[in-house]
Amino acid sequence: MTTRPAYQSEYAPNSASLAQLLRLFALIGVVAFGGPAAHVAVMEKELVSKRQWVKRDHFLDLLAATQLLPGPNSTQMTMHIGYVQRGIPGVFIAGLAFIVPAAGITLAVAYAYDTYNSLPLVAGMISGIQPAVLAVIAVALIRLAPQAADAIATRLIFLGAFGASLLGLNELMVLALGAAAAVIIYGDWRSKLPFTGVFALLPWLIAARHTTDTEPSRLLELAITFTKFGVTLFGSGYLLFAYLQRDLVERSGLLTNPQLIDAIMIGELTPGPLFTVSTVIGYLLGGVSGAAIATTAIFLPSFLFAIALGRLMPRVKRSVVARQLLKGLGAAVLGIMLAVLTTVTINVLDSATSIALAVVFLASMLITRVSALIVIPAAAVIGVALTYVG
Repeated sequence: MTTRPAYQSEYAPNSASLAQLLRLFALIGVVAFGGPAAHVAVMEKELVSKRQWVKRDHFLDLLAATQLLPGPNSTQMTMHIGYVQRGIPGVFIAGLAFIVPAAGITLAVAYAYDTYNSLPLVAGMISGIQPAVLAVIAVALIRLAPQAADAIATRLIFLGAFGASLLGLNELMVLALGAAAAVIIYGDWRSKLPFTGVFALLPWLIAARHTTDTEPSRLLELAITFTKFGVTLFGSGYLLFAYLQRDLVERSGLLTNPQLIDAIMIGELTPGPLFTVSTVIGYLLGGVSGAAIATTAIFLPSFLFAIALGRLMPRVKRSVVARQLLKGLGAAVLGIMLAVLTTVTINVLDSATSIALAVVFLASMLITRVSALIVIPAAAVIGVALTYVG
């Protein structure tokens, strides 16, 4: 029995059923360690190169377009690909499949932390997973860069974004400058400069948030706070940590700095979107109910944004100015990914063993084209074995 054509078949060489979306995104949600850059790398391998559920150029356009939206970028990528394949049902199936297993694992680890305050097994897994994640990101950059940086202009934007990110420029500003540079380079910049200026300021205007003087119940405060994060947080999931520190540590005093650091550690150690840090904090502040409320509140807006963007993308792709923005954003996103890879590599590969593992994983994926979904679990087993042998 053949699967009916994809909902947006012009962007998808091959089609997938809802059941296939559910199975694959649930699997990715369970093994996708390493944050947004690694998640995108795994999706490129599994959805673009292997299964061709979305064309490479449309994958890059979606990757760029998600930078214009608040919320978890890699999670929204799963939702958008679900929309390409099966429309609105695909958005919910792909998104929930990616989020729910990861949130469940994070909740279990949060319980173990709260009960035993010890995670030696997970620490061993991560020692093996980290070099593998770096290799997965490197492979994705090798495959995506030729199309995203396909001309002198986009290569300059790519290199500029890489350098600016390494120097510590806020990633929202890097993306805005990349988009503005593309409009200026590719178009009549005199007529489009006002539009570009508004675009560059838009994330900052939308992200301006207001606090309230009222004192709601703990669960209601979690719902309000994490919904606010889901609607206003542009950029990487790492920016969430700054929001949490300001709102929950400094303003409300619900968390201490050591508790926040521990929550971030659990979020880093578990698979899936970094926004599942909300699951940890919800559990610490309100038990299982708090975890469910915080997780739902921060992710729910992304489903609505994904549906809206899925409907708008065909129109966006017909717009000359929008295409220019996406070209600049696509090159800037890869520049930021390379900067993240460089920084994390310097911090993570601190021993001969970790360097050797990274080289072996990178070579295995480039030479044999083995899936990241196999490499990452294997790396976890290797890490645990090396930890106990050592």
